[in-house]
Amino acid sequence: MKKVLIVTYYWPPAGGPGIQRVIKIVKRLPTLGWQPVILTVADGDYPALDHGLEKELPPECIVYKTDIIEPYNLYRKLTGKKKDEKIPTFVLNPQKSDSPKEKIAKWIRAKLFIPDARIGWIPYAVKAGKKIVCDEKIDVIFSTSPPQTVQLIAKKIARKTGAKWVADFRDPWTEAFWVAELQEDGLVKRINTRMERSVLSQANAVTTVTKGITEIFAEKAPNNYQVIQNGFESVNTEKILTDRFMILFFGHLNKYQHWAPLFKAIEMLPSEMAGKIDVVFIGKVFDGFQAAAADYPRVNLQVIPYKPYDEMMEYSRQTSLLFRPLAQMSYAHQSIGAKTYDYLALRKPILAVGPKNSLVESVLEETDSGKNFSPDESEQIAAFITAQFKIWEKEGHLLLPDHQRLDPYRSASNVEKLVMLFESVRREE
Repeated sequence: MKKVLIVTYYWPPAGGPGIQRVIKIVKRLPTLGWQPVILTVADGDYPALDHGLEKELPPECIVYKTDIIEPYNLYRKLTGKKKDEKIPTFVLNPQKSDSPKEKIAKWIRAKLFIPDARIGWIPYAVKAGKKIVCDEKIDVIFSTSPPQTVQLIAKKIARKTGAKWVADFRDPWTEAFWVAELQEDGLVKRINTRMERSVLSQANAVTTVTKGITEIFAEKAPNNYQVIQNGFESVNTEKILTDRFMILFFGHLNKYQHWAPLFKAIEMLPSEMAGKIDVVFIGKVFDGFQAAAADYPRVNLQVIPYKPYDEMMEYSRQTSLLFRPLAQMSYAHQSIGAKTYDYLALRKPILAVGPKNSLVESVLEETDSGKNFSPDESEQIAAFITAQFKIWEKEGHLLLPDHQRLDPYRSASNVEKLVMLFESVRREE
């Protein structure tokens, strides 16, 4: 069996959307003739934990863990946060409500930790990675980010060992919304851009999750670019009858996402209908969200803490609509996000809010999985909710059919494509 060294910061017990891609890839690799060898951190500072993901790992998977110097404990001390408080990536972006201490902490993060706050992993990971490549007789290195530090690690390991290397990106690098605001211009941005181009030009191949992100990178450096979608695994979709109409969002809600149009739409509904609708957010929401949501008194809002992945997917079976607010960012129309694939698996109608003619919109239309609305279309959103509510009122549930048009978005076909790339890169002279 051939071996691939996967360099990833996020690994169980890490939870959240950032880990789903690598877990789905690792699960399928052994059946395709590749043994996954993992290089990760021993004690990561993760925004969410999900110990249940460990049971998803195949027995062939080998895991190596190293030390890392994490700066987030210092951030917690500076800002007065609790030692065990989880910090999502987007919390480091500037907020109007930031205290002087928070402003100082975020300035330090933006100016000194380039490309990100995980740079303290580089010396430990490179040292271990070189040994792993030799001891395990690695055929290909596969580094998946963010954090982009993993790409710098893989680049060093590949250069020192001569191993073939595929760099994988779930998001853009310098255009990512949590980077663009922190490092707007100047020397820091130039350094980050130089790092980005060095990775794009030196990897043997580059994979991304969408064609749009590929185009962003391809303008910066030529390479063998391939789109490997996040994909989804089939889940239990047996119908569940409910006496409340639930609109559900799960994941991390940041301040850049278009959540308000949904709330405005519900305010437009007849009071009897609005009274039967629950809007449920599972996971971490940005500071100030619930205070802002209080401006919409007819919305029955529930915010539930993060749930482990399997538990969250099981809970989601009782929902009527899935809410997908896209972020306000330069590449929003080219992005799809791991959450969208989980939504596709559930076969519930998806209500998306974001730019028109976006990738999410085309996927929803192609697969008959829902509808996308621009942020100024609250009346149209209200009409869509009303139509779905009437079907629910009659049937007691909402469930979309599974069909072949979903096949390109399943994990199986995308991991097969990735393995074909591994084989091609491995054979390169």
